[in-house]
Amino acid sequence: MANNYLSDRGPSFRKETIKLKPIPAYTFSKTLADEFKAKEITKSEVSDLYESMLVIREFEDMINKCRTGAYEVISDYNYRGPTHLSIGQEATASGVCSMLNITDLITSTHRGHGDSIAKGFHAIKQMTEQELRERCPEFSSLSGEELREAVMEDHIFRTIAELFGKEDGYGKGRGGGMHIADFRVGHLGANAIVGGGIPIATGAAMTCRIDDNMKGRVVCSFAGDGAYSNGVVLESLNWASQDQFDGPLAETKFGLPIIYCLINNHYGMTGRADGEVTGVDHLARRAAGFDNDNMHAEVVNGMDILAVRDAIGRAKALAKKGEGPILLEFDTYRYYGHSLSDPRNEYRTREEEARWKEVDPVVTFRRRILEAKIMNEKELSALEAKVAARNARAARRAADAPDPNPADVIKYMYTDGSSDVVPAAYADPKLYEPLPRAKRDANGMTTYRDAIKEGLCEEMARDKRVVLFGEDVAEYGGAFKLSKGMLEAFGRDRVLNTPISEACICGAAVGMAMTGYRPVAELMYMDFALMSSDQISNQAAKWHYMTGASTEVPLVVRCSVGGGKGYGGQHSQSLESMFAHIPGTYVAYPSNPYDAKGMIKTAVRTNNPVVFVEGQLLYNVKGVVPEEDYTVPFGVANIVREGSDVTIVAWGPAVADALKAAETLAGEGISAEVIDPRTLVPFDSEAIFASVRKTGRCVVVSQCVDIGSFTGEIVSQVVANCFDDLDAPVLKIGAKNGIAPQAYTLEEAFLPTAADIVAAVKKLY
Repeated sequence: MANNYLSDRGPSFRKETIKLKPIPAYTFSKTLADEFKAKEITKSEVSDLYESMLVIREFEDMINKCRTGAYEVISDYNYRGPTHLSIGQEATASGVCSMLNITDLITSTHRGHGDSIAKGFHAIKQMTEQELRERCPEFSSLSGEELREAVMEDHIFRTIAELFGKEDGYGKGRGGGMHIADFRVGHLGANAIVGGGIPIATGAAMTCRIDDNMKGRVVCSFAGDGAYSNGVVLESLNWASQDQFDGPLAETKFGLPIIYCLINNHYGMTGRADGEVTGVDHLARRAAGFDNDNMHAEVVNGMDILAVRDAIGRAKALAKKGEGPILLEFDTYRYYGHSLSDPRNEYRTREEEARWKEVDPVVTFRRRILEAKIMNEKELSALEAKVAARNARAARRAADAPDPNPADVIKYMYTDGSSDVVPAAYADPKLYEPLPRAKRDANGMTTYRDAIKEGLCEEMARDKRVVLFGEDVAEYGGAFKLSKGMLEAFGRDRVLNTPISEACICGAAVGMAMTGYRPVAELMYMDFALMSSDQISNQAAKWHYMTGASTEVPLVVRCSVGGGKGYGGQHSQSLESMFAHIPGTYVAYPSNPYDAKGMIKTAVRTNNPVVFVEGQLLYNVKGVVPEEDYTVPFGVANIVREGSDVTIVAWGPAVADALKAAETLAGEGISAEVIDPRTLVPFDSEAIFASVRKTGRCVVVSQCVDIGSFTGEIVSQVVANCFDDLDAPVLKIGAKNGIAPQAYTLEEAFLPTAADIVAAVKKLY
């Protein structure tokens, strides 16, 4: 693949004035009567729009009444859970979703009941009878509107059931209302982390951009005004606007097909976007900082469902032509507080609320329907009664539905799924140039670095869904040259540089993984994982569980540890213990080239998210690595050296120190067994227990800072399970409980050594 990357620019300091393009606001001026007369909207569509908003309003009124027992049909039910209402914002949810296809995608927020209801509502309205029966096979005997109505009521039931934490909910009660999702209609999930869904939506748009089976789809990401001061959100806007997607560097010249729906209800929790926590009059101005075309930004009357539909229709047309991303600011209002525990009177007036209620989206649309004589009072009243009755039946059924079995409290933490068999559409993808090959000596030895590279290349060559991105991984080959030559082989759609945006790197990987791809995201140093820890720990780790196994998140976060190279406190931390503490992720740390190749292949193939740790001290270590395809299973420890007197458990670079210590101890008559667990999650505890029951002594060592290290977990497990077999206390060794220093003499003292291991073993005698 030709290198069109080399820059050949010179300085230019010509005097000029940088002019920003204007951002239009409130341009829609048509009335419902105008649109109906022009046949731009039908009576059926009008009815559906009104019903959609009614369903949301009825659902959220129910939540409000549940707190006081005023929702009579379930007055006996004690609802406990979040109460973040979006009453007042119905026109945004219904207006946006009414313009989307079933297969178009959304992400939403903690205040996302309305978005979820609207996406399902309008998808069900579009479904054929066959699709309705496939969604709800229990209604296969029904047909026509009776079938559609049954499926619609099931949608409301499952939404309420999830809110109530029931097994029949969309997430089997694991996620609740703040994390509700329905992947069957393209709803990738509401998000309780403010702004947390925006990088996920951005990643989903990356899949839609390059995947032949998803081209033509559009992603809409709902988030409130508060989110648009959040770092990962601003990273996402920059990410989506990159010139490499549609400029000269692009392989597929197509801008990300995403519409950022900024739902400006004017309050974060209580902080005001206007005149307090931002310095702009309209948040749509944010777009000017990322794109010369302002991301086609505009401000829209979010209380007018027709204005919302008009804006989304135009935005969707742009996205489908490859002219995304688009940012739309919907000016709307939240009638209630952040939650029902917020009385609102400490930061806004009743008069302000009254002025907004004068343009209430539901009431106003009803009045306009009557004025345009599209439906009469009797028809509207009948529709309102139908919606109320449907919600009441669904609520009663949800309240009576079974709770999850306490025995299943951690069911769905991990998946057994894998990509051992690649779907035909993605098998044997196109190569632009031959794969880069690892250099081997006469004994078949290659480096740890090249072993990882070879494993990645093999996986990318067998499965088109595997993509690699990170800072400087393309032409330059990454900071450590591990990916050199991969761009030329696989092309820029699959190997691409990213902005220095660690949070969005990992968030975009989550979005691609949730839409069927298998991204490998590179973080240059493990220290930088702290900047992206929300997307790793709250997103990648949790979505399989929170959706009751409705989705899988097959991604790899590659991160290297710089300890031992004099890089100081912010480039030297071995943080694998931190991520081992986060249920939902696998944590792997190969110690040698053979394992490095086999484990990166396993990491790519598992459908679980993997934090894959690489030791920079190991990159040049050589070992025998077969050229053929092989994998190393996770959760299976490696007995590196057999022994009979003491068990030494170590991983990563500490394995080499343990082997040196074992040699020294052997000279003194002590036979040490060295075990490399390979993965901390899953952890092969039985291999450790079996060894300790044989040797009676145990020392656990890693380069993690000693306090809070996973070494302590291993010690705890050994003591609890092998107490009667122990002849001495179990000891652990790690880096000093301090900050990694730059000075050579200090770092040498900071990290554990073979001599430290020998000394620890001798304490056991």
